[in-house]
Amino acid sequence: MSYELTGGEVVEEPKKDQTAVQSGLDKLAPATLKANKEHEPSQEISPEKTAHFGLGESSRKAVNPSYVGWKQIGGWQEGDALTEADDIIDLSKDTYLNNVIPDQFYGDWYHLLGLIVIAGVLSFAIGYFRFSFAPVFFVGLVTSLLYRTSSIKYRSAIRDQLQKELTVQKIEDDYESLEWLNSFLDKYWPLLEPTVSQMVVQQVNDVLATNPSIPAFIKALWIDQFTLGVKPPRVDVVKTFQNTDSDVVVMDWGVSFTPHVLCDMNAKQLRNYVNQKVVVKATLFGFTVPVYLSDFSLRAKVRVRFRLMTPFPHVETINIQLLEVPDVDFVARLFGDFVFNWEIMSIPGLYQMIKKLAQVYAGPILLPPFSLQLNIPQLLSGSAVSVGVLEITIKNAKGLNRSTGLLAKSIDPYLLFEIGGTVVAKTRTVRDTLDPVWDESLYILLNAFTDPLTITVLDKREKLKDKVMGRIEYNLTSLHDKNDQKNLKSFFLRNSKPVGALNFDLKFFPTIEAKKLPDGTVEEQPEFNTGITKITIEEAFGLGDVGEKVTAYVELYLNAKLVLTTAKATSKENLQWNQEYEAVITDRRKARCRLVLKDAKGKVISTTVESLNDLLDRTQTDKKAIPLKEKKGEIKVSAVWKPVALDMGTNAIAYTPPIGVVRILLNKAEDLRNLEKVGKIDPYARVLVNGIPRGRTNARSQTLNPVWNEAIYVAVTSANQKLAIEVMDVETVKEDRSVGTFDVKLDSMFHKGTDDKYLEKVDNEPRSGRLVTKKGAKGSVTFYVSFYPALPVLSLEEVQEVDKLKEKKANLEKKKGEKLSAEEQKHLKEEELDVQDIESMYSNKMKLDFNELLQYNTGVFSISILDGEVSQTGLYVQAFFDGNGEPTFVSPKIATRSITTGWTGDVMIKELEYSNATFRVTKDKSANKAEDCICEVVIPTVELIKNCYFKPSILTLSGGGSAKLMIQTSWFPIAVSKLPQADLITNSGDLTVTARSAENLISADTNGYSDPYLKFYLNDSKNTVFKTSHQKKTLNPVWEQSGSVVIHNRVNDYLRIKVMDWDAANADDVIGRAVVPLSKIDPENVTDLDIPVVSEEGGDGGVLHLSFQFSPRYTLSVSKTEKKVGDIAQKGLGTGLKVGSTVVGAGFGTIGKLGRTMFGGKKNHYVAQGVYNNAV
Repeated sequence: MSYELTGGEVVEEPKKDQTAVQSGLDKLAPATLKANKEHEPSQEISPEKTAHFGLGESSRKAVNPSYVGWKQIGGWQEGDALTEADDIIDLSKDTYLNNVIPDQFYGDWYHLLGLIVIAGVLSFAIGYFRFSFAPVFFVGLVTSLLYRTSSIKYRSAIRDQLQKELTVQKIEDDYESLEWLNSFLDKYWPLLEPTVSQMVVQQVNDVLATNPSIPAFIKALWIDQFTLGVKPPRVDVVKTFQNTDSDVVVMDWGVSFTPHVLCDMNAKQLRNYVNQKVVVKATLFGFTVPVYLSDFSLRAKVRVRFRLMTPFPHVETINIQLLEVPDVDFVARLFGDFVFNWEIMSIPGLYQMIKKLAQVYAGPILLPPFSLQLNIPQLLSGSAVSVGVLEITIKNAKGLNRSTGLLAKSIDPYLLFEIGGTVVAKTRTVRDTLDPVWDESLYILLNAFTDPLTITVLDKREKLKDKVMGRIEYNLTSLHDKNDQKNLKSFFLRNSKPVGALNFDLKFFPTIEAKKLPDGTVEEQPEFNTGITKITIEEAFGLGDVGEKVTAYVELYLNAKLVLTTAKATSKENLQWNQEYEAVITDRRKARCRLVLKDAKGKVISTTVESLNDLLDRTQTDKKAIPLKEKKGEIKVSAVWKPVALDMGTNAIAYTPPIGVVRILLNKAEDLRNLEKVGKIDPYARVLVNGIPRGRTNARSQTLNPVWNEAIYVAVTSANQKLAIEVMDVETVKEDRSVGTFDVKLDSMFHKGTDDKYLEKVDNEPRSGRLVTKKGAKGSVTFYVSFYPALPVLSLEEVQEVDKLKEKKANLEKKKGEKLSAEEQKHLKEEELDVQDIESMYSNKMKLDFNELLQYNTGVFSISILDGEVSQTGLYVQAFFDGNGEPTFVSPKIATRSITTGWTGDVMIKELEYSNATFRVTKDKSANKAEDCICEVVIPTVELIKNCYFKPSILTLSGGGSAKLMIQTSWFPIAVSKLPQADLITNSGDLTVTARSAENLISADTNGYSDPYLKFYLNDSKNTVFKTSHQKKTLNPVWEQSGSVVIHNRVNDYLRIKVMDWDAANADDVIGRAVVPLSKIDPENVTDLDIPVVSEEGGDGGVLHLSFQFSPRYTLSVSKTEKKVGDIAQKGLGTGLKVGSTVVGAGFGTIGKLGRTMFGGKKNHYVAQGVYNNAV
């Protein structure tokens, strides 16, 4: 039976590439990509290794290790723990000889040498004079005893010398010690080592079992035994350099990792002092070959450079450099670790050859002047993608020196760019010139700043290999602090002499990560449409029948260009590749991936086309398996995304059209975790899509069982997006705290009809989710889910693209009749494939003109903020719609007065004819609509669509300050049969209650009558919203009195009525109660209701005759938050202040020039002339 070891068991040891298109050219297409040629762009698996991976098994047999950790390797038992008596045992064992031999005759190195010489001479003499072999035995016995005695004393002298070295006063130097760290490791390393060793073995064995670069004839490869020993690594010396920048720390470390000296130890001590040991086994050609490595030792001098930063993790990069080739030694044996086995490293010259090879291959990575750079935030993020994108703008070259030789005729120069010996880009070829002009931009992925950029100018020759004319080695380190470098000039060198100059620009765009601020809060970043993606072709399964061996490989096309061809894999079960391709994406919305699965003969098995957004969503929700079309089986693909703010104009913040909206009706929560020390939490719920908040409820005050009854609509762009519900606690001093979260399963909500269009799905069954935090699960949320599909219509940009597609198809038809070269035919095939992919994406979408779009009253309204300016720094722009008291979406923090980085947002508009939008500029991103703001504008949503659909317009905000926003909008109709009444404008407004009369009330006075009057309460509130006057001595009073109350949720709210008896001297008595659900009230007409009264004893208490008139409008259901010491804030419902009565300011109409202070002094931006002044 096989089982997994944890490292703590006691076991006896046995005795034995990129896409950026400019001017029709793909600047990131692989430079060496040829037709019908397999290639491997992954930086983790080299092409040389992949070339040997043919039709063999890509997955090897997984074997569990035998022994892991020092306890298992040493055979340690509980009774083997060392006592104080064991620690003071004299290792210099007492023998008879060391008691009789004078000290001057043994114990030094020359005594050992003398014994070897004497033994050799005597043995030679015995043989020379032809004596029998018997005397040789006695010579060996005596010599061995003397040698052992002398060796014991020699080792004892070394221990005494070591003690003297630790005691003597050392000469001062500028190195420091880290004995506190070494002492800590000495104490805790034996406890940590078994777990560390187990982690190493598990991860390495997983890699060895699946790595495709291992030759196929190796059927199994694994670590069978592993321990790091009980002696920890040490930091011997440390020196910190003083003259560095304030955010840079440079240190020299002397590190060592040495084994224990096990000589002179007894068996019990040997089980406690275990040295490093590794046993690697490989099964090949039916045999298992073990390799034993033990007694590993290392001594190295390392220079480490830390670049610090304020946000967590406070260290941005670490550069590691070996100051010299480390001293490394170990014992290596094949087939067994016994005394008489041959040590591999004893082969003459092998050790020196290994050190020289290490210097040759590791030198360009770790030895001066090179260093290995680690990006810490990137490593902690769990996705090892490049640190950013480098834009190289090549202008021209001047004065290139013509190559010498008989074959040098015309010069056709082009540039080749390399980083770390890998070609990353090249320019076009300029014909017959020594002063070429390129004027083109290239985008390359940058993994670190330590490797220089190699720029080589070559002469293109048709029948001969291209000639190198010169080379530039450019240091990229300066890009870290100065991302944009203009008008650079470097000289090409040949034989260390200049042979021409290159003029170019460099601009570095780093990947954008969410920043963790010193107070622990996370600063959210905008969603960019440009960035870096890494696509991994993982595996395929279910391609053949059970037990059938299948051979296949995958071709990955990104935007119709072949960018990756995996190695061939053969298996009876899962075909595993785990090969990656990394690329720059300039328009994430339109990026599409075509996966072509082929068999060993190149025949297509299946093809599937997926958008990049869909692959990213599948990875988020762990639905990586994609069903194959017209073939059984699935292919597993994952994708990682890192946003980068490339200079791509509006493409950087483009909006992705939705497939529909998901309605989450958040009913209530129960038994929430109380995070407050005094009182209770103030909870609200929010909905997240792919981890980004998209909507929230209002907060409920001081409760662990809140009732919200609020619907949140979120737009979704694919059926694979991850949707979650999180309950938060309002904090008035710092960031809100999470009470718990859970994922919402939406698999059953997305269905397509026969026309391949999504269908409406309304689920009336309540769902419940268990809230989970790091502390465990506590509390639950009850909610309802519905899905309303978007009408599949072409957006404005898609309409323009379809029109261009028609022209492109016509041009392709013309080219088919022409005689083309092989390269041109390949390019034609790529363009045809591109046309097919685009047509398939838009085939099921309708084209509606603008007036037809506006006929749909329900839809998703998207807005893109392209540019703008605010009155001061450190502000936020909020957007509110209709009756929402909390912002629908909020901008990132605006660091300067000019808005240089735009953003997008969307909202579900239920009734476009009544909808209004409010844009506000505030200092607090979480401020609600009742809070004060710097400036704002309120405007009908339909006017935003009409004025900002075809082209951007300027929106002017006014108030205590001012702001201008350049916006563009889109409208995506939602195909909905009927929305719930609770989501319409008729659900909120002003309710006029008229208390007309009552009949047959209960007598409360001794005269047989009462003095009745009515008190009205909203929901569970203790405060009256309306009270009538009392009528004396009657059981059938007539009031004919009216009062008004603001209603925020008519469908779910109710009025509680107390029928009171007025007393002049005593407290008034309750003589009956009644409840009126406001859902019974007609929102458009006067409603007369006869409400039965229930007496305090539960009997009949009479009838109330009431009249209701409702005036729908959007109300404000939030109020200002009071900030108090200890975060004890009183919250309550607002009084329904009426908003949206006037337009604060907006600018629409024709486009005119904008002032110089706008958008950082740019001169080519325009502002709309005229002001929209109608009332909302």
